[in-house]
Amino acid sequence: MVERRRPVKLVLRNVSKAFAGRNGSVTALEDVSLEVRQGEFVCLVGPSGCGKSTLLNLIAGLERPSRGEILMDGRPVTGPAPERMVLFQESALFPWLNVVHNVEFGLKQKGVPARVRREIALYYLEMVHLRKFAGAYVHELSGGMKQRVALARALAADPDVLLMDEPFAALDAQTRDILHAELQEIWAATRKTVVFITHNVREAVCLGDRVVVLTYRPGRVKAHCEVALPRPRQIEDEGLLAVVAEVTASLRGEVMKALNEELNERVEGHEPAKAGVLRRAVGALGSGR
Repeated sequence: MVERRRPVKLVLRNVSKAFAGRNGSVTALEDVSLEVRQGEFVCLVGPSGCGKSTLLNLIAGLERPSRGEILMDGRPVTGPAPERMVLFQESALFPWLNVVHNVEFGLKQKGVPARVRREIALYYLEMVHLRKFAGAYVHELSGGMKQRVALARALAADPDVLLMDEPFAALDAQTRDILHAELQEIWAATRKTVVFITHNVREAVCLGDRVVVLTYRPGRVKAHCEVALPRPRQIEDEGLLAVVAEVTASLRGEVMKALNEELNERVEGHEPAKAGVLRRAVGALGSGR
């Protein structure tokens, strides 16, 4: 758990975000206030459509809030910047470059000399256990290896904050378990500030110092769950269960709201078969099964 004495790195004050839709304006986020301390690993969870990715894009500076403000080190976030790096579900590697050149790419754009950027790239490839694949191309890598290369590329730029949008969602369970362990090792070594989005409550509790639960649309902060458990953690650790139960209990009502809204849309759209499946899911969730 991060000491409360550490300085605050990110501040979100009454942040709201609305988008224009076919039937008028849609509010994705409403009055979100949140502080993230330097070196803290914060996981965001919430039902589909609650604005998690939108919130991450706002912190990254890829979008601007409709209301409110976002500060990093006391300065307003007004656009993308190298001190805030984003990792998406897709690795977004360049297929025409080999692994080491992918990791070097941002350094090359900044004018870092070839010898220095090679040293930096190899250092971070070593950190993610891929140095021996430095000369490989993207098509030769597994999904997990691609995400590790993307992580090495982000770390090579030496950002203050890593913003991770479900980076392991498309991977198989065994690969995710390996990357959970490796990400904790990397975080312990670098002490980067991390904001991590996931739908997986166990993943959030395994990785985070704190889990922030968002409500269904419009997304608001509903709860903060501290994870005061020793590291390294494994997703199957029994010690995680109490915190997982706490987060799940806070999240259950919001997931039900999301399912009920989808149910209503299915009924209005005359999709009775899918509506029936959703009714059973809502009933099971409501009963706690």
